[in-house]
Amino acid sequence: MEPGSAAEGEAADCPQLFGPAQGYVFVVTYGRSGSTVLQALLNTIPGWCIRGENAGALTHLCRAVDGLRENPARAQGREVPDDPWFGFAGIKIDAVARALFEVFCREILRLPPGTRVGGFKEIRYVEDAAFLPIQLALMEEFFPKARFVFQTRNHSEVARSGWWEQWPAEEVAADLAAADAAFAEFGKGRANCFTLDHADLIPDSDRLQALFDFLGESYSSSRVGAVLHRRLSHGVLSG
Repeated sequence: MEPGSAAEGEAADCPQLFGPAQGYVFVVTYGRSGSTVLQALLNTIPGWCIRGENAGALTHLCRAVDGLRENPARAQGREVPDDPWFGFAGIKIDAVARALFEVFCREILRLPPGTRVGGFKEIRYVEDAAFLPIQLALMEEFFPKARFVFQTRNHSEVARSGWWEQWPAEEVAADLAAADAAFAEFGKGRANCFTLDHADLIPDSDRLQALFDFLGESYSSSRVGAVLHRRLSHGVLSG
């Protein structure tokens, strides 16, 4: 089965997960990269609903699925009542994953009726860059037509912005470098990935227009300009 595809019948079992007719777009980034502005830009597209952060909820669900898949007890296959892993080998992990992600879509994303493209942005991936490719692969596998937009920013600018100033500069630099490297590695050779930098968040930039081309959507100078000139509650071009 191709990543992000679903067997016939699964759509009926997972009406929320398989709800958006044109799939999902996920903004993958770290704090103060301009992701809230990007979120607002994407939400100007008719039929799109890109939610904000969810405190890394999907990461926890992906960890549960990955833990079930990777536990060596699965290979033992012992189905006797006195085995410490009794019943574990019989777990249908893909069914568990679909059920968990269905709950995530239904109770956390809560996409409105008629949504063509759903998704969310999250900044907490930087907390564990090593797990990032595992999580993104699971999202790619189970969320139909999943696409990823990686948002980056000059590291020294990030370090001087918001709460990052409270952290040791060398720690910030290392975390951001690890995140950017993970973004680049995952996106290598994948047609469903796109990288946008904070510096590209200016009206009519070539890269911003290329993003809309990647998404298969029309670029509107008026809608984009209105978002980029609007001051957000937590600062201009922040997030």
